[in-house]
Amino acid sequence: MIRVEKVKKDFNEDTKIHLKNIEFKDGKSYAILGVSGSGKTTLLNIIAGIVTPNEGRVFVDDIEVTNLTQKEKDNFRLKNIGYIFQDFKLMEDMTVEDNLNLLKIEKIDCIDIDNILEQVGLKNKRKIKVKKLSGGEKQRVAIARSLIKSPKIILADEPTGSLNYEKGIEIIELLDKFHKKSNHVMIFVTHDDRMAKFADEVIHFEDILVKGGKK
Repeated sequence: MIRVEKVKKDFNEDTKIHLKNIEFKDGKSYAILGVSGSGKTTLLNIIAGIVTPNEGRVFVDDIEVTNLTQKEKDNFRLKNIGYIFQDFKLMEDMTVEDNLNLLKIEKIDCIDIDNILEQVGLKNKRKIKVKKLSGGEKQRVAIARSLIKSPKIILADEPTGSLNYEKGIEIIELLDKFHKKSNHVMIFVTHDDRMAKFADEVIHFEDILVKGGKK
């Protein structure tokens, strides 16, 4: 379970985010719905330990992530969180296989590559360089990379944002399939209510902001 408690993040005098307490329970999927630039990605990054809040705490089970050193946060994220970034963050000049093998360098226990690539429909792309893939295929590689280590948490930042509606539905259905086979927490942020409906629970981002906490 993830608990976000009294989190505040100030970027400058004009941009401040103040969140209400919120919990994300094991085995459930959540869509955080809101307009672009509202602070949804910041929430994911705070949960992942990429961004440190000015105030407040984040717990994953009994671990206070916000109290860890940056190195400890990075190690915790590597072992426990599968993060699907909006811009993929793949190594474009490397093959699909090599992108997935990067986790083995970190000595993380991983699912067999053939297994995960078959599940995301990319087994025949194993030796292809990422830069030669379509946007939808790159998104599938990003999903495979996040799921290959069987994380307890999946965070996805606008996972369909760069895709058309049909491809977007394919990606959301793929994530939903993986989620239903696990007991992990899945949180994805989106501005598209057509995608949000696939989650067990839809959270409107404005509803978890303390009044006057975002400007």
